[in-house]
Amino acid sequence: MRIVSIVLTLGLAGSALALAQSGVDEAKIADYVKTLPSAKPPEYAETIRLYLASNPLGCEEHLENTSGGLGGLRPGYLWQRDGKPQLAAEYDHTHAFYGCFDWHSAVNSTWMMVNLLKNDPSISVAQSIRDDLEYRIEKSNIDGEIKFFNNLAGPTANFEKPYGYAWILKLYGELRSWDDPEGKRAAAVLEPMEVLFNKEFTEYLNSLNYPIRIGLHPNTALDMNFVLDYVEQTNDTAMKKTIHDNAMRLFANDKHCPTQMEPVFGEFASPCLTEAALMSRVMAPAEYAKWLDDFLPPVYSEEFSVYSKDIDAEHGDNRDTTGTDEEGLPNSHLIGLNFQRAACLVRIARGLPPDDPRIPAYLKLSDMASKQGFAKMGLGGYLVTHWISTYALMYEDLVDQQKAGGARVASQGN
Repeated sequence: MRIVSIVLTLGLAGSALALAQSGVDEAKIADYVKTLPSAKPPEYAETIRLYLASNPLGCEEHLENTSGGLGGLRPGYLWQRDGKPQLAAEYDHTHAFYGCFDWHSAVNSTWMMVNLLKNDPSISVAQSIRDDLEYRIEKSNIDGEIKFFNNLAGPTANFEKPYGYAWILKLYGELRSWDDPEGKRAAAVLEPMEVLFNKEFTEYLNSLNYPIRIGLHPNTALDMNFVLDYVEQTNDTAMKKTIHDNAMRLFANDKHCPTQMEPVFGEFASPCLTEAALMSRVMAPAEYAKWLDDFLPPVYSEEFSVYSKDIDAEHGDNRDTTGTDEEGLPNSHLIGLNFQRAACLVRIARGLPPDDPRIPAYLKLSDMASKQGFAKMGLGGYLVTHWISTYALMYEDLVDQQKAGGARVASQGN
């Protein structure tokens, strides 16, 4: 009897230790939440919406720089290089996404305008947005985009793959789910591009031997999250299966993400939180909670404290003197990282069982990150404003969903 008692005692002690190590020590979590400062981001009122809208409206006609930005060289897309650089003739009638510093930012800025108008039809800049969409998403422009991508070869064949491809799908999903004559028109015009990029993204994802984990555009989990947004809005069951199967193949066995290595200078996405956000959308709550136990450290641990600390984006090389050079880009990315972290933390909280004690910590940390993002949005000039409003809006969308009940998304597993 004594032996049984000892074994039982040891077993209970071992279970308690495992519980504490797994990140669900309720007492420690509750004490940790009390130490976090209260943070209230600005109210998402019309003033904020107009500020966010001004950025895409102001950059869609701000032409790409000749160096091509982070998207790489763009031979024949916009700038002709026979001798002195000059604009391609009638570029604005043969291309849709030529502004906002780089191609993918032009796409996500277009998505942002659609989202704003779709959710606030009475916004005072509604007509300006409608005019821009009608002018930009027009058949000859989309035909020109498709021709350009179909003709890519050699070193430029992977231009904007996968990040830009994911954004086209996300844009199409936003248009397709918009019950408005302009939404229906633009979705029909963009559909051939959606078909092309759907196929290309599927082939790309299936071909990966290993995921890309850096906190920049090629991050596999980041791009899969964008495509899941498209899945939810179009009910594309084939793509849903592709995302689910590849997420499980590439990430299901991951453990002990090195959170203490974040942030990395110049990155705008958190590799650890982005992957955790993705898996929250493809796993059932109980299964996800167990996976998260092994993947992220306890919220009260030193390893997790990086997500409660301010991101320094005010020092170092953040000068933007021309509006086109890339000198300030690393720091501008760090400003946007606040919103990307905030959105991921909301996703993670939504993916857990409703009684999981970590949820209040994740949501409070999300508030802290978003407040820092809004406080620093103007520090980087054009190098921030050409893209950061998109990430702020994606965060606000998730918060609105959370307030509406936090229902789990349709793409999650069973």
